[in-house]
Amino acid sequence: MTIRNLRSGAITLLLCGLLVLPAYAAKTDVVVLVNGNAVTGEIKSLDFGSLRYGTDSMGTVNVDWQDIVSITSDQHLQVELTDGSRYFGTLLTPDERFRIRIQTATDEVTFSTDEIVRITPIETSSRFVERLDGSFSLGLQSQKSSGVITSNLSTDVAYRTRQYLVGLRLNSTITDQRNEETKARQSVETNYQRFRKNRWFTDWFTSWEKNDELGISSRVSLGGALGRYIVQSNKNELSVTAGAQGARENFIGGDESVTNAEGRIEVRYRRRNLAPDTSITFTSKIFPLIEDLRQYRAETDLILRREFISDLFFDINLGYSYNSNPPTDAAKSDYALTTSLGYSF
Repeated sequence: MTIRNLRSGAITLLLCGLLVLPAYAAKTDVVVLVNGNAVTGEIKSLDFGSLRYGTDSMGTVNVDWQDIVSITSDQHLQVELTDGSRYFGTLLTPDERFRIRIQTATDEVTFSTDEIVRITPIETSSRFVERLDGSFSLGLQSQKSSGVITSNLSTDVAYRTRQYLVGLRLNSTITDQRNEETKARQSVETNYQRFRKNRWFTDWFTSWEKNDELGISSRVSLGGALGRYIVQSNKNELSVTAGAQGARENFIGGDESVTNAEGRIEVRYRRRNLAPDTSITFTSKIFPLIEDLRQYRAETDLILRREFISDLFFDINLGYSYNSNPPTDAAKSDYALTTSLGYSF
């Protein structure tokens, strides 16, 4: 084979590849807005009343769900309703405004857009990174008069499929004060949530924590719980879980390390408004000691978030920790108030 033939073959393959790529990346979903405009693109997700929609001309945009008249899509989607029901299929052109028509494997069903709280692409050709949903933020505060410098790093990432969700949360608050020892309050938690019928789910989790103020140099936990979404709507989400876990604690002072069996009760509430884009997230966890329920510890976090530029936000985070039986010379409670700037994706 001559060099000319090799060069010709290479050019042919390159041209074929260039022709295939646009077809592969073609956006075929169609969203019809209340003003009558039809926008072609790709559904990324629907969550808390905001449709994340990819277009060629405007990039990825967020559209208020109330401004959408209808959607058609060839993608295989998971559509979740306020009662927790889930349907899997493509979206056909509905016969009426503000309706969603779903073609499943065995049937065809139609619902009002008000009944739909979440839409998730399932088994798409998108890259793994593009299917992640989350945020990260960074804050730094300095007080010249007291010499106190406080830094905060927070990350929350989730990956959702048709049957489960995998989450990762990281939070680190470090306080450095002149002529005093640096104090840290840090945690890393991962969980695997399996969706069940009627808004029920099972949750398996593991975590690592450190809290210098409470005398905890390391706490490693592993456990599971059963939970249910009590409320699901385009503005509110309330869930409750109850389960058990094992925890191994190492202390800063002279106390010996211990391994405990604990209960785990969690209440989580989220609310989001789109105009302006603000959200509130409240999480409270209680861990009673199984061998003595009078002893317990608790973790509570309240996050207020306000988006000021697309995907950029300002956070105020209040965290509170309590231990009814702390280690020797350690405090029973600790709190941290931080402000930070962040990015959501």
